[in-house]
Amino acid sequence: MKLTKTLLAAGLSIGLLTGCALDRSAIITVNGEAITKAQYEKILNEQLKSPQFQNMPAEAKAENSYIMLMTKDRITNELIVKTILEQQIKKHKITVSNEEIKAKRKEIADKIGSEERLQEILKQNNVSESKLREDIVNEIKIDKLVSATGDTKVSDKEISDFYNKNKASFNRPERVRASHILIEANPDKIKQEVIDADKNGKLTAAEIDAKVKAKMDEKMALAKKVREEAVKNPDKFADLAKKYSDDKGSAIQGGDLGFFPKEAMVKPFADAAFSLKPNVVSEIVVSEFGNHIIIVKDRAAKGMQPLDKVKDEIKTFLEQQKKIEALQKLFAGLKAEAKIEYVDKSFDPANIQNALRQNIPQAENMSPVQQ
Repeated sequence: MKLTKTLLAAGLSIGLLTGCALDRSAIITVNGEAITKAQYEKILNEQLKSPQFQNMPAEAKAENSYIMLMTKDRITNELIVKTILEQQIKKHKITVSNEEIKAKRKEIADKIGSEERLQEILKQNNVSESKLREDIVNEIKIDKLVSATGDTKVSDKEISDFYNKNKASFNRPERVRASHILIEANPDKIKQEVIDADKNGKLTAAEIDAKVKAKMDEKMALAKKVREEAVKNPDKFADLAKKYSDDKGSAIQGGDLGFFPKEAMVKPFADAAFSLKPNVVSEIVVSEFGNHIIIVKDRAAKGMQPLDKVKDEIKTFLEQQKKIEALQKLFAGLKAEAKIEYVDKSFDPANIQNALRQNIPQAENMSPVQQ
C-alpha cells in the first residue's frame, strides 16, 4: 500500500526505503555502499507473486525475456533511488517521533473516512500494521528531506494566480452531499442463487419465480423497517447504515457518499436525492441496485466557486506539485553526483538496454496486459 502520492508521481517508491540484506554479495555500489543480490531478489520475488506476473506465459517470465529485462531495469533503478535517499536522510540526521507517526496515521484515517475504513483497506490489501507504520515513517522522512533541501511553500499570490488561470475548473454543477442505506435486491442475482441452491433441478419455473418474489418481498420489508427507524431518529442514520447497508464501501462511513452532481448517480437515486430537503429521510427508492434510504446532509449551489471556498484545495494541490518537482530535482542532482559502480555488469543500464533492443520483436508480440 503506497501512501505517498508525491513519491509515486515522482517515479519513486517509499516502500524501497527499507531494505533487507541477507546476501552480502554486492551487485551495485552507490557511494561505496553495497546493494546486494538478496535485496534485488526480495523485490523481484514479491512482484512475481502478483496477479500480473502469475497470469503471464512461462516464456514471458524467462530471465532474458523483454518483460523480465524491463522489470530488472526498474528494480535496479529503484534500489539506487532507495540507497541515495537513505544516504541523504542520514546526512541530514532526519528522525521521526512516535507523535509524528500517530498524527500522520490519524490524518490518513480522516482522509479515508474513519479508522474502521482504514482497517478495512489494510485487510483488503493484505497490509500489516507494521508495514503501515513503516510506510508512514518513510513518508515523513521524505517530506522532511524535501523540506530541508527545497522550497515547497505556496504563497497567496500563487494560489490566486492558479485560481484565475483555471476558473473553468471551479465552475461546478449543483451538488448534494448525501448518505444512503442500501438493501440489495437484484431479482436476477436472487434467481441465480435459487437455481444454484436447487442441486437436483427439481424446482419448476413457477416455483423459482415464487421463491424470487418471496426474497424480494423480504428485502423490501427490511428496507421499510430500517426506514422507520431512520425517520424516528435521523441522527442515528449513520449507525443504521453501518448495521444494515449492503454498500460496504459507504456503510463503514455511515453511508456518506460525499458531494456529487446529479449525473453521477443512477436516475431514481439522483432524482430523489436532489429533491430532498436537508436532514429529511426519503421514501424507499428502488434502483437497479436495490432499495435505498437516503438523507441529504448539505447542498452546494451551481456556479463559480469563490476563491475562499477552494483556497485550501488549491494550496494542497500546489504544495503536492512543488514536492514532486523538488524531489525530482533533488534526486536528479544526487544521482548525477553519485559514484555508482555496477559490480555485476548484467545490472548495468547500458547492458540491459542492449538486451532489450534484441528483444524488441518479442515486445511487439506481447499483449497490452503483459506490457
